[in-house]
Amino acid sequence: MTQQGADDAGYPLKPQRVIADLRRAMAADDVLVSDVGAHKLWIARLFQAERPNTCIISNGFAAMGIALPGAIAAKLALPERRVVAVSGDGGFLMNSQELETAVRLGVAITVLVLRDGKFGVIQHHMDTRLGRHFGVDFGNPDLLTYAQSFGMRARRIERADELLPALRSSLEGDAPSLIDCPIDYRENEKLSQALGEVICQS
Repeated sequence: MTQQGADDAGYPLKPQRVIADLRRAMAADDVLVSDVGAHKLWIARLFQAERPNTCIISNGFAAMGIALPGAIAAKLALPERRVVAVSGDGGFLMNSQELETAVRLGVAITVLVLRDGKFGVIQHHMDTRLGRHFGVDFGNPDLLTYAQSFGMRARRIERADELLPALRSSLEGDAPSLIDCPIDYRENEKLSQALGEVICQS
């Protein structure tokens, strides 16, 4: 069954399209390590884990910045498996220096950065509870130049239909690579409503 929004051609990409393309690109034994942020909610809701321990999400302490070092650790522990780190730009920047570790160790991981220039979940909570928000917007470096400065391959997604082939190409590579993907989180309100209905029904 196709998830609603899985083939949405909008740009920046909607989270539903990103999650669907991740599932299409990844094999059953591949490992996804999710950072903390709005994308974590989408992954938890929509990403179908085919095997145990193939979708790792920091739920307990919600450790923002976990995806990149976590993916390096997963690849070192399971070198025969393909590993994807999925981060928002906020979480990515908290531990982005670990790109150097991945390159130095030759750890062939895919780093997917979903870029919107804000701490979206924090903004949502502020707007919901306070009716306003502050301190949630930030600027990004050029993520391609930044990754390349460590000697890493990097690509920016400029149309929705570019993500799936970029993921497949990266997963087939023998070196770490980064994909910079602009994301449209205006869909977050729909997800919040859907999760609220689930909570209210239980």
